Amino acid sequence: MKKREGQNPVSPESLGGACFWKFLVGGFESPWTKLVKRGTWGLLLLLLWIAPARAEIVDRIVAVVNEEIITLSELDEACLPLFRKYLAGVRDPLEESEIVRKIRRQVLERLIEEKLIAQEVKKYHIEVGEEEVDQFIQNVKAQIGGEEALQEYLKAQGLSLSEYRKRVKEQLKKLKLVQGSLRARIVITEEDLKRYYQKHYLSDQNRLYWLALIVNSSPEKIHEAFKALKGGADFKAVAQKYSELPEGAQGLSFKYEELSPAVKKALAQLKPGEISPPIQVGGKWQIVKILKIENKPAVPFEKVKEKIRQTLFQEELDATFKKWINELKERAFIKVLL
Repeated sequence: MKKREGQNPVSPESLGGACFWKFLVGGFESPWTKLVKRGTWGLLLLLLWIAPARAEIVDRIVAVVNEEIITLSELDEACLPLFRKYLAGVRDPLEESEIVRKIRRQVLERLIEEKLIAQEVKKYHIEVGEEEVDQFIQNVKAQIGGEEALQEYLKAQGLSLSEYRKRVKEQLKKLKLVQGSLRARIVITEEDLKRYYQKHYLSDQNRLYWLALIVNSSPEKIHEAFKALKGGADFKAVAQKYSELPEGAQGLSFKYEELSPAVKKALAQLKPGEISPPIQVGGKWQIVKILKIENKPAVPFEKVKEKIRQTLFQEELDATFKKWINELKERAFIKVLL
């Protein structure tokens, strides 16, 4: 991964600060996905939470999680990157207050989740060896440009290498817990793989439709054309007389995804050589004749089997992670005081 100008190479600041676990189950490819797909701790370097400098504020408790607390200073420290992003240019005090409230609520939820996970790490005595930390840091160096780039970043954050190693170790403990807790719950069967293959690799979307068309803006004329065709008239001759796109009678090729919903519905009822009744598409009317249907060569199942497995695993992982976190919340004592 290339270092981008103006971004911290190993901080999730651009991803929402301490919203660490939000990105394990988000709508885009999560860092957890990358861990699963590539099998290396190093690709999680962007998730290492390096907290910004704490502002001077009046502190109070905003949440109790079992026997631990989350303070307002901790929360605002985690929210700071989002405050910077979403409050920039806001002048209305009421709007600013509402944005701050929403950000705090969302980030607090993530902090509670991370607190629960940290408690599970202690409960099950999850350990990470120094060699695992070394490997992570080596991967970081490889991806951000070497030792010098890492030292520059640590200096900018006011961190020593030993402090950085401690933070790496704590995050790796959490990731190891999540990995161990969720993997055993996810089972992808051969039938699951074949069902996905059938749906996504052998469906209509892998077909090429060759269609002859008669197109006209007038519903009266298109119905006259259809009546002539039903009476046995030649398709090309009718197209020459009625179509605003005469060349369409020669045949045009369409991918399935290029067809309108109305045309897809009509084609489902037709075989090659048959014609559709008039179909309204936008401001035009069409009569469609299927000339032929070509099936694209299907990718062999064995060639895409592992790719399908990864896709299904990620889908299951997202759902299982949410369920697991909810189970932790249900068993815990949580009181929000925000």
